Amino acid sequence: MLLPGQSPVHSTSDMLHPYSYTHSNGSKASNISISVQSTSEPGPSRGRHLLMAHGRPEGGPTPRAAARGISRIASRPPSRTTSRSRSRAQSQTPRGSVADLPCPVTAPSTDSHRSVALPNGDVAQRTPETIPSISLHHAPREDIWPILEIPRYDNYTTVSPRRTEWKLPAVTTDFPLENIPPDWVGYTHPEGRLYFHNPLKRIYTDIDVRDPKLLDLLGRFSAQIDEMVHEQGLELPPDHDLVLWLEWRRISQSGYNWIYYFVDHSKQTLFWIEDYDPVTTLDMDEVLALNSPYDIKYELHARYWGHMELYPHGREIPQDVWTELSGILLFADLDVTTSMTTTVTYRAEEIHRMLAIAKSAKAVEKTVYATVVVARLMAIFTRQRWLNCYGQTHARLGRDQSVYNNPKPRRTPLIRVLAPLFWNAPDVHLRGLEKIFIDGVIAVVPWGTFIGKLQNEWQEFVLYATVLLNANVAFLAIPSVDNGPNDVTAAQISSYLSIVTSIGSILLGLLLIRQHRVKAKETADDANAFLRSRRHTMMGLETLAIIYSLPYALLMWA
Repeated sequence: MLLPGQSPVHSTSDMLHPYSYTHSNGSKASNISISVQSTSEPGPSRGRHLLMAHGRPEGGPTPRAAARGISRIASRPPSRTTSRSRSRAQSQTPRGSVADLPCPVTAPSTDSHRSVALPNGDVAQRTPETIPSISLHHAPREDIWPILEIPRYDNYTTVSPRRTEWKLPAVTTDFPLENIPPDWVGYTHPEGRLYFHNPLKRIYTDIDVRDPKLLDLLGRFSAQIDEMVHEQGLELPPDHDLVLWLEWRRISQSGYNWIYYFVDHSKQTLFWIEDYDPVTTLDMDEVLALNSPYDIKYELHARYWGHMELYPHGREIPQDVWTELSGILLFADLDVTTSMTTTVTYRAEEIHRMLAIAKSAKAVEKTVYATVVVARLMAIFTRQRWLNCYGQTHARLGRDQSVYNNPKPRRTPLIRVLAPLFWNAPDVHLRGLEKIFIDGVIAVVPWGTFIGKLQNEWQEFVLYATVLLNANVAFLAIPSVDNGPNDVTAAQISSYLSIVTSIGSILLGLLLIRQHRVKAKETADDANAFLRSRRHTMMGLETLAIIYSLPYALLMWA
C-alpha cells in the first residue's frame, strides 16, 4: 500500500495481478494501490498424484537367478542383474512440461476508469491493466526403466567394521527396528534380508528407507509414476503392488536409475505403465519366436512367483496353487521315471525331496516360510514351461527336440579336416554337446552326466599315457636300441614321437580334469555361461569338441 500522493508502481515482474484504484471520500482524496505479489519461488507442480495411492511420503534382480534347474543362452553378460550400463529403451515420458494458462481479460471500456462500489459507500475507480498469463513449470522427470526381477542376490550392501560407542540400558527386553519412517514397515525375509513395505501406497522395496535421501528419491519416484498413470488415464488392477529399485549410476540426473515393476495378484503376472519391447527392453531373449503377448505369458507368470519369493509377507498361497504345485511335482516324478528324454531338469530323487518339502510346507501354510517354498518351486517349473513353449502347438516334448525349423548347421572345414586326424573323436563330442544344448537351453542333469563321463575318460587316458611313457623310456634305455647319435633308427624316432604325444596327452588331460572338476555340480546358469563363452559365431561348439578330444587323439597317436 502506498502513501497518499505517491504513484503506484506497475511492474508485472514483481506483481501477479496489479490493480490501481482511485479512492475518494468526503474528507479527502487519496490513491490506494492494491496488488497481489508472489510470496515464494515458483516450484514444481504436484498435481493430482498427491491424492493417489503412491503419493510422496510426508517425511521425505527369477525365479531366483541361481535356480539350478534350467537356463539358456543369451547375448548379454552372464549375470542379468549385475550392475551395468543400461542400454534399454528410455521411457517416453517428457522430461518437463510447461502449461500456459491465460487469465480471462475483460475488454476494456472506453472510459479510462471503471467505478467500483466499496462497502462503506465510497466509490473507487479501477484502472484497467493487462493481466499476464500464468506458466506452470513441472520439474524435469527422470527416466524410468522396467525390470523383471529386483537384483537382490547381485546387489547387496556392506557395512563398516567400525562400531559406534553405545551402552545397553538396564532391563532392556525389547529391540525394535529404529528410524523407520511413518507409513513404512520393515520385514525380514526367511533368508535374512531386510526389506520394506508401505501398505498405504502398496510399495515394496529393498532400498533402505531409513536413509532420508533414498526415502526422498523413492517418494519422487512413486509420485512421478502416479502422475504418469493419471496423465495416461490408466486403470490399475485393484489388487496390485508396486516394486521400486534405485540402481546407482553416476551419469544419471539423480545419481540413480529408477527401476520398477507392478504386480497383479489376481492374474499372477507383472505389468508396467508404458509400452516396452519384450526383447530389447525386458531382455526376454531366451525364446526366439515371440509373436504375441501370449508367448510371454508363462515368463511373466514365473516372474510373479519370483516376486512372491522375494516379498512373501502379507500374502498367503491360495488353495488352488497348492493343488497345482502338487500336480506339477507328481507329473514331473512320473516323467523322470518313465522317459529318457524328459524335459524335467531334476533327477528323480530331487523331485521326491521337493514333494516332501511341499507336503511339509502345507502344514505351516499360513507362514511366510510356506509362501517362499511354494513361490520358489512354482517359479522354477513355470519358467521351464516357458522355455519349452508350454501351451503352444510347437511345444518341446523331449529335451533333444528343437522347436525351430532352422536348417541343420553344416560342419566347417576345420572339423572336417581334424576329425579323421583325431580318430573321429571331435564328431562324437560335438554330437554330445549339441544334444544337451538345444535351442540355447541346457538342463543340468544331462550336462552333469556328460561332464562326469568326460572326467572318467580323461583320467583313464592320463593313466594309459603314463604307462606308455614309461614303456618308451624303458625301450630307449636298451643298449641295443641306441646306436649313437649318428645312427638313429626308425624305432627310436617312433619312440621319441610316442614320448612327445604321451606327454601332451598327460598334460592336456590333467588340465581338462582340473578345469572341469566341479562343472558336474554347477548350476544350469553356470553351465550355460560356460558354453556360451565357448560358442563361436561361425563354428559353434566345434572348437570345444576338438579340445575335449585332444587327450584321446594324442594317446592314440602315441
